[in-house]
Amino acid sequence: MDADLLEAFGLDPDVLHLNHGAFGVAPAAVRRSAAAWRERAERNPHRFNRVEVPGLVAAARERAAAFLGVDPSRAAWVRNVSEGVSAVLGSLPLSPGDELVTSTHGYGAVRKALGYHADRAGARVVEAAYPVGAEDDVVVSAYAAACSGRTRLVVVDRITAPTATVVPVAAVAAAAAGAGARVLVDAAHAPGQLPDDIAAFGADHWVGNLHKWAYTPRGSAILWSRPGADVTPPVLGWRLDEGYAASFDSPGTGDFAGWLAAADGLAYWESLGGWDEVARRADLLTGGQKRVADALGVTLDGLPAAPAPVMRLVPLPPGVAATQAGADALYEALSRQRVEVAPVSFGGALYLRVAAGPYNTPDDYDRLAQVVGGLL
Repeated sequence: MDADLLEAFGLDPDVLHLNHGAFGVAPAAVRRSAAAWRERAERNPHRFNRVEVPGLVAAARERAAAFLGVDPSRAAWVRNVSEGVSAVLGSLPLSPGDELVTSTHGYGAVRKALGYHADRAGARVVEAAYPVGAEDDVVVSAYAAACSGRTRLVVVDRITAPTATVVPVAAVAAAAAGAGARVLVDAAHAPGQLPDDIAAFGADHWVGNLHKWAYTPRGSAILWSRPGADVTPPVLGWRLDEGYAASFDSPGTGDFAGWLAAADGLAYWESLGGWDEVARRADLLTGGQKRVADALGVTLDGLPAAPAPVMRLVPLPPGVAATQAGADALYEALSRQRVEVAPVSFGGALYLRVAAGPYNTPDDYDRLAQVVGGLL
């Protein structure tokens, strides 16, 4: 690992960090910025919260919207993608027999939320099923087949969490629109990893975390909705009647330091080299993925045709239980060896989901292969 960048991110140098996208890591300087905002709030909490917070939160939201390339009046602060999804689902009228569509690659917490709202309304969840490595046309066809005249909402991942696949969301949105359904893009892993034109997707809603790949403090995410597709904030506060974005700015008394320090995280992302740096890490991970596969004696054939730039899968050889319990056991064994990476059970196979953070180097993937090979 790059010692200087490891220190800049404040990470334990005795741990091999290969799962940046799971929870994100704010650089130490960004964490200090958040701490300074907390200290400022405590020095005069009455004035800070009553007078200063509204303008500060709005300014931070405008900075985040500029980073994402969206209209700040259509960009709302939420703590994470799960909260944004809950806001959309809580604002969606459902009747018995209605359908909510997701995919078998969808994030587990989002699938749970869909199931909860469907059960309450007597609706049901329909899953678009396609294999790892499916071409774009197969993915779109799976979503189209899952839609019907009763479909009210389609949730499509921009980058699938378990399988690290970039999904053609514009084509999926067009298929869903043909069925008369609304579309929500789960872009948890997209900000800072993909240079998307969010409004051009043709979706009704988009929600993405800034704290994964854009280096902001945890608890900073943006929910975008197209004009005319407003949703109600999950917490109803003083600014409920002040327009879409502002209505999310005031979820009661809380700690706003993550939002207020988000601009520092975005500036850090830019200082590292922006999209050029993402491309460099994509090349690093392409090589690292192959090094691990070669060391383990596995092929990369059949993996996602459109992999995420800095998240990739490596299949594990036979002999390890390809179940969630097997994945959990392997994670614990790796973590005890001070290796943090994500084992994934999907479709009857077991994979490692490997990432490339700014601090990773080619040797990290050799070390990963050595530890995994020893365990297997």
